[in-house]
Amino acid sequence: MSHLCCSMVIPLVWIQCFWIVGHVNGCGNLQTEMEGRCCDKCSPGTYLDKFCSENYQTTCAPCKEGSFADEYHSYDRCVECDSCQQVYEKNCTPTTNAVCACYPGFLCSNSICSHCQKNKCVAGESLKKTVVSSGLELQEYTYRCVDLCLMDEYFDEKSNLCKPRKQCHAYGLIEQLPRNKTHDSVCYRLETKRYEGDSILTSLVCGFVLLSVTFLLFASYNLIKKLRKHRAKKNPILEVTVNTDNFHLPKEESGLQFIIQDESDDSSSLCQP
Repeated sequence: MSHLCCSMVIPLVWIQCFWIVGHVNGCGNLQTEMEGRCCDKCSPGTYLDKFCSENYQTTCAPCKEGSFADEYHSYDRCVECDSCQQVYEKNCTPTTNAVCACYPGFLCSNSICSHCQKNKCVAGESLKKTVVSSGLELQEYTYRCVDLCLMDEYFDEKSNLCKPRKQCHAYGLIEQLPRNKTHDSVCYRLETKRYEGDSILTSLVCGFVLLSVTFLLFASYNLIKKLRKHRAKKNPILEVTVNTDNFHLPKEESGLQFIIQDESDDSSSLCQP
């Protein structure tokens, strides 16, 4: 009888020991306690549809489109995918979130790059980013442009270096163009500049005058030539040859003509010595 009692007590002790150990250690890493029971968590890419019970284990369903779950969990829905403003480097999947990026020349406005802003920095300037703490996992960024070179320097884009700018007045020169962030000062001598400017202006004026005179002479020659042709066509010279043999004078007029001719011959003879 005592042997029978011992055989019944020992299993009960083991069961009680396992119950105590289970409550001390809790549920497994991939389980969660629900109403005194250890229910399985849903795997990545799924969400909790029904909690476990005495008769069945946890029921999970696939994430809906536009949502994801990247770890084991016990939530009744998946996380909504991030929306990108410009570029999707990676599309959202049931187990991974979308990865966003910006076009060249634009900057991410936050840690997930859901918004972009234009990079306003130019050559000779560097970009400084400041993180704005909002108390959440999402971090916002602000940017400002800072000069790479000192006040007496300019940024040479070819060598990608800051170089000292020329001091025109130190060499007795005049600064024609002031320096900027990417170009050096342009210097020149005042006398040389004036001489070069005067010689260029004189050459241009002489060339214009010669060209004008040549054009006027050529135009005048063509005009005179045209006028001569026009006059020759308008007033042609007519040469008329009169043949007196074809005219028949009356006897009285012919006799008178002979008398006049004789008198003229006599007078001419008297005048001769």
